[in-house]
Amino acid sequence: MKDYKGYLFDIDGTLLLGDVLISGAKEKIEELRKKGKTIGFYTNNSSKNPKSYIEKFKKLGIDIELKEVITAGVVLADYLKNSCKNKKIFIVGTKDYKNYCKNLDINIVDENDEFEFSEIDIVVVTLDSELNYKKLEIACELLHGDVEYLAANEDLVYPVQGGIFLPDCRAICNMIELCIKKTPKYFGKPKKIMLDYALKNLSLEKDEVVIVGDRLYTDIASGNINGCNTILVLTGEATKDSESIYKPMYTIDSVAEIKIY
Repeated sequence: MKDYKGYLFDIDGTLLLGDVLISGAKEKIEELRKKGKTIGFYTNNSSKNPKSYIEKFKKLGIDIELKEVITAGVVLADYLKNSCKNKKIFIVGTKDYKNYCKNLDINIVDENDEFEFSEIDIVVVTLDSELNYKKLEIACELLHGDVEYLAANEDLVYPVQGGIFLPDCRAICNMIELCIKKTPKYFGKPKKIMLDYALKNLSLEKDEVVIVGDRLYTDIASGNINGCNTILVLTGEATKDSESIYKPMYTIDSVAEIKIY
C-alpha cells in the first residue's frame, strides 16, 4: 500500500456506525497523527454543524480540529454564503444544520417561519433526520415555480449499527423529484467542489492524498473522477460483490488494515 501525506476519511460506515467507533479506527487515527500525516474527516453527512462532529469524536476519545471537518453541508453553506447573497432560501434540514447556516448570516427560512412563496429564491435539501411532511409539501410547492434547487449530497442511504440503512439526502430528493420532475445541483462527493474545498482547507495537493470510504458511487467515485487514489473499506455499504464503474486502488476489510510506513 502506497504511503500518503494526507488521508481523507469518510465517517459513516468508515469510522463510525451510528455513534459507535468501528474497531481499530481510533488507534489508526492516532498512528497516522504520530507519523505526521494530515487527516480530513471527509463526509457527505449534511445533517450536522461541523462543531457537532468535534464534540462527537471527543466523546469517543478522538480530538479533531474544525478545519479537518469537511462535510457536504459545509461546502454547500460556503457556496450559499459567497454566491447567494441577498437571496432568500427555504431549507429542508436539521435544526443543527440550520443554526450553522444562520451563524454564517445566510438568509434562510424553514417551515415554521412566516414568508411569502414569492420571496423564495432557492430551495435547499440536506440530510434531514427531523424530516416531516410539511417540509416536503412546502419544498414541492416552491419548486413547482421558478426557483433554484440545490442539495447537499447524492447518498441514498447511510449505515448505522446492526446492518441497518436509513434514508439520506438523495432519497429525500427522489421523493421530491417524483412530484415535481426536477433534480437539484449537488455539492457533496463525488463533485469536484467538495474535494477542492478539502484540499484547500488542509493545504494538500490531490496527488498527496488518498480517499478512504465505504461507498463506491461517492467515496471511490470522488477519487476516480478527480484524480485521487482511493481505499474501499467493507464496514459500511459496499461489499466484496458490489459492482460499479468506480474502482478502488485498494480494498480492505476496515480502516484498521491501512498500512503506514
